[in-house]
Amino acid sequence: MLSLFGEHARRRGLIALIALVAIPGLAAAIVTGLDSARFAAAQREAAAIAAAQPAIVPLEGPIVVAVQPGHWKIDELPAEHARRNRGIGAVYAGVRELDINLAVVDALVPMIRARGWTALVVPATVPPGLRADAFISVHADWGADINRNGWKLAPPWRPSPAASDLAASLRAAFASRSELREDVGGITVGMRGYFGFASHRYTNASSPYTPAALVELGFVTNTTERARMVSNPEYYAEIIMDGLERHFFSWSRSDAASLVPRVFETMRISEEGGAAFLTPDAGSRVVRRLEPGEPVRPVDATDGWYEVRFRDPSQIAWIPSSALAQDRVAAATEADGQGNL
Repeated sequence: MLSLFGEHARRRGLIALIALVAIPGLAAAIVTGLDSARFAAAQREAAAIAAAQPAIVPLEGPIVVAVQPGHWKIDELPAEHARRNRGIGAVYAGVRELDINLAVVDALVPMIRARGWTALVVPATVPPGLRADAFISVHADWGADINRNGWKLAPPWRPSPAASDLAASLRAAFASRSELREDVGGITVGMRGYFGFASHRYTNASSPYTPAALVELGFVTNTTERARMVSNPEYYAEIIMDGLERHFFSWSRSDAASLVPRVFETMRISEEGGAAFLTPDAGSRVVRRLEPGEPVRPVDATDGWYEVRFRDPSQIAWIPSSALAQDRVAAATEADGQGNL
């Protein structure tokens, strides 16, 4: 059985290149400033390192679910996360987000174990290379407007197919509760780039081959949601458990390829120009107009839509495939300076 806490990559600078060499068809997706000779040498080195890595295989034995009460033991974060070690979470009207998160996880763990699965409770300091069949970080939100409400959830940037399925399954579970509403368009850069999932940046992060999602249950600042979260954590635990069961019903654990994060090619907007929308729905709000030929680098995709992160201003938006020219942007300089990943 593979260790749940896999070895962290020793040479992060080559991770993306290794992935491109190891996965057929992805080589064109790399954006690099290397000249051809240096690129060829780096490619050979990456191939050698990739060949030395163990094959990506699913875990064996009982299904492993890692759950994290957001902000729990935040003061114990290591030096690489030192600037976050005072992030105790939302506090409003005497209610702490941390207490909500802990209560929901306390209710969820027995449900997971009753199913015959293994439950791992993970503090803010994620064990390096954490392996699990699913990893869920549980949070509650804060809003300046006390009337703002709703749940939301997201997988990491460029999620694996398994991570996308986990997020979709959890989303379906929350959406099935008619008394709840979704905070549409509320997903933030911080959610998608959550440090506990960002193994490409940090040592203390889960393995990129662990399907993960961050869940915001609701707003501590909203009277109705605060009362529900405080008085009935089992309610939210049941929703998350429903999402886990949906995921493990639809996803084949033996599908190792589904654990590999996707890499998207850099594309450009078509000659007609285009628009970026708040959600993958042409009826949602347009958040940005796009110029003909403007390069974009998707970070996710679903049903004919591509999700793109813009940096200036910082935005997450969705672009329909019909607005994209399908040829690649070959030069790194074309993508640089445009604010796209």
